[in-house]
Amino acid sequence: MRRPRPAVGVPVAVLVVAGMVSGWGTGEATADAESAGTLYVNHDVACSDSGAGTQDVPFCTVQAAADVVEPGQTVRIESPNNNPYSGSVTLTRSGTKDAPITFTGAPLGVGGSRAVLAWPGSAPALTLKAVHDVHVESLTVAYDDGDGVAVTASEGVTLDRLTYNRPVLSASGTGTAVTVDGTSSDVTVSRNWIADGYAYGVRVEAGAARVTATTNVVTTPRQGGIAVSGTTGADVTSNTVFTPCATGISLDGGSAGVVENNVVASAAARQSATCPAPTAPLYAVSADSAGGVTGDYNVAANGVGSSARPRAEYSWAGASYATTAALRDATGQGTHDIDGLNVLSLAAPSEHSPLIDSADADAPGELSADIQEAPRVDDRLVADTGTGTTHPDRGAFERHDIIAVPNGDYPSPATGVAPLVTSFKTGATSSWGEPLTYSFDFGDGSAPATGTPGDPVAHSYTTPGRYNARITVTDADGTSRTGYENAAVAGTAVPPTASLSGAADTTNDGQVNAGYARFTIPKPADAWEIAYRTLTYGDGSQENLAVDAQQAEHQYPAPGTYTATLTQTDLLGRTTTAKTAFHAADAFVPMTPEYDTEKTIPAHGVLKLSAATLQANSNGVDAAQLQIVTSEAKASGSLTLYTAGTTRPGTSSINFEAGRTATNEATVKVTPTGSVDLYNGSSGPVTVEVATVGLHSHAQFARTYHPATPVRLLDTRTGTGGITGPVAGGHSVTLSVAGTHGVPTGADAVVLNVAATTTKGSGHLTVSTHGISGSDVTGPYWTTGQTASDQVMVPLVDGKVVLHNTSRSSANLVADLVGWYGPTANGAEYQPVTPARILNTRTGTGSGRIAKLGAHATLKLKVTGAHGVPASGVRAVDLNLTVPTPSGSGYLVAYADGTSRPGVHSVDFTAGHTAANGALVKVGADGEIALYNAGSTSVDVYADLLGDYAVHPVG
Repeated sequence: MRRPRPAVGVPVAVLVVAGMVSGWGTGEATADAESAGTLYVNHDVACSDSGAGTQDVPFCTVQAAADVVEPGQTVRIESPNNNPYSGSVTLTRSGTKDAPITFTGAPLGVGGSRAVLAWPGSAPALTLKAVHDVHVESLTVAYDDGDGVAVTASEGVTLDRLTYNRPVLSASGTGTAVTVDGTSSDVTVSRNWIADGYAYGVRVEAGAARVTATTNVVTTPRQGGIAVSGTTGADVTSNTVFTPCATGISLDGGSAGVVENNVVASAAARQSATCPAPTAPLYAVSADSAGGVTGDYNVAANGVGSSARPRAEYSWAGASYATTAALRDATGQGTHDIDGLNVLSLAAPSEHSPLIDSADADAPGELSADIQEAPRVDDRLVADTGTGTTHPDRGAFERHDIIAVPNGDYPSPATGVAPLVTSFKTGATSSWGEPLTYSFDFGDGSAPATGTPGDPVAHSYTTPGRYNARITVTDADGTSRTGYENAAVAGTAVPPTASLSGAADTTNDGQVNAGYARFTIPKPADAWEIAYRTLTYGDGSQENLAVDAQQAEHQYPAPGTYTATLTQTDLLGRTTTAKTAFHAADAFVPMTPEYDTEKTIPAHGVLKLSAATLQANSNGVDAAQLQIVTSEAKASGSLTLYTAGTTRPGTSSINFEAGRTATNEATVKVTPTGSVDLYNGSSGPVTVEVATVGLHSHAQFARTYHPATPVRLLDTRTGTGGITGPVAGGHSVTLSVAGTHGVPTGADAVVLNVAATTTKGSGHLTVSTHGISGSDVTGPYWTTGQTASDQVMVPLVDGKVVLHNTSRSSANLVADLVGWYGPTANGAEYQPVTPARILNTRTGTGSGRIAKLGAHATLKLKVTGAHGVPASGVRAVDLNLTVPTPSGSGYLVAYADGTSRPGVHSVDFTAGHTAANGALVKVGADGEIALYNAGSTSVDVYADLLGDYAVHPVG
């Protein structure tokens, strides 16, 4: 079987060198007297260079282990995170023949270390200096310049299965992967993989003795692949060298030895600008070495036919030979050499290649396994032309039987509820037609089952789970291949339960994006059983989810109640669902009022207000809270605010009389572009001023509303609020709001009902944010002796507001707390509705009978479950209350049904004058509000619904 070639530069374990010898530990390491034979190096864990190098507390650097290793010990270098070891390493300690010192990397899959030679690379990555009986194996050496491994004045050294990463390329080549100096002997360099770009792959210097280079791969050396100089007992066997630039294998300086079973390919495709049209021979033996060198069973892959390159295959004793035949005829060398072919890939030879089973099995240094540790085997499809009984192929790679194990065979049945009885089989085949056996590992810890391809094997999975059966198929030579069948799923009796919850997105300081949902989806029990999960958001969009615990975020396009559904489908095709309702609503953005427009609206005319005019053209704005001031009216009437492009509702936003100024705050739904219409229902023109005092958005982080139990904060008649006596004309009073009656110090805005009474002259009231000039909100207008009130929203900075009497005469001032906007905890979110008159005592709407609200009488009004208001979770409703042409004076009190009537005013009215006022009214637990007539005469009452405040989520 062919085993996959490891990628060049992919480490089993790697030593990284970057500058001077350095490490992460401190102090001097000491050998562990109680050592079991292994010293550990792992700088990815808690390590110490002054410790004993145990697995629990390993050394941080390779050098620390090299300084204390004893004969018989192994230095195991690990790096699970593949972090490089930085530092040029020098070993000066030796083993014995019976107890060598071994340096090894971690097995594949555990992780590796990376050894990178110091920049600019004056020292080798690893130096073995005057040592003996040392093995270095399963490491990767990666560096930028200079040499990789240097063996100096040493003997009994083995460098096996080392990988050398590609260095920085230059025209002349850089460094040598393996250098053996002239004072070293008995050195074996085996199964090393040397990447492109080195000056030399393996270089042996004059004076060395008994050096074996076997089963190595060298690609694109710049000056020489395997170069041996002045060395006795040199064996160069079964190497594969791709050499477009330089001589692949050379012996000179009086060297003596054997060159057998090698493949040297000219590899024209690997030429580059740094190696143009080379003329060096593939093999070279100098005149002073020719008498001591024997060469045979080698391959000179210099191209075939028209692809042959103008390059000699051999240089022997100073003479150049273009072909193997010419060499054989002239020198008697290379009797079994092969040429006239291309070798194009670094892999086992293709079937029927002349390289197969044609090598000398008895060549000095010939290994029983190839560079990929695959054993040398007999190819049944190829006649043996080599010698010996182990049937090696030429070069570093061995052709193996190709065992084809079909991928994706399904057990039958593949799924079912545990216990699941199923059957496995395989149609594995041998390219050599050899008899095969298989072993099935069912993946559940039970004993494997054996058989032959085509024969099914039954198995029962008793415990629920997903099982990957592994099959290993083996031929008569012991070649094997392992594959996986598709999973068998033994399901639980019932599918895993789905779970879903949601909440609006909030910030650390309590702001909320009331239309942006964060859904929490926990990891289900038996998560292995889930095939996929889908979350539909209830607005036409959906998302596929992973099985792990997670949060899914979604911005809804408009206010409303949406049902999100999580659907889980398990591996058996069963589905479970979980649902949760998300109430996408609005959070409130208070604004310092600026009068956006001043226009005169003709009788029965419409004033169109654009999004830009209302400052409502920002993200997700669904409603604008406006203050309207009317003046210069020629006749009595009312104005109606409504969404542009919709049917005008039968409601009123402000009532006015000829020759008198009026003011009110009202909320209006806007179109997606923010536009609203303002209709003049009067028979005469009226001038209006409109200011935006706040916005309601489902896509901005803002504040929620907290309705208060109405309470009086200021009454200059009684000294409530710390001020006693009428406020003189042109004077102001400052009222502390935050920090009292449940309003926190961090509140962003307050809703007040402000009034003037016992007025000595006409005038009006303004309310402003303390410390902010130009923040005035217009309060009620009055005439001499009139009591007038208005509900206003005022932003807070330091928790205080300023009430200013603009009249020339004194008046007593009153302020009642309605609610406040601030942090999200327990706050309510807004949802605007299409304006609707939900109470009209003249028609019986809302009250159930046509009758005025009697003096000192209370009317209960259901406000939830209709007109777009949810049936539950409602904390307050946004109303406009009107008392039309009352026959007497008095006031209304609006409050939550089921609670004690507060001593506050909601609408003040005077005989003969229609009075209207915005009112945010707290809702009782039964979904009703109460309206109390504190006057001495019966009055009609209208209530127009504009929206509601509800807790999140609803439902």
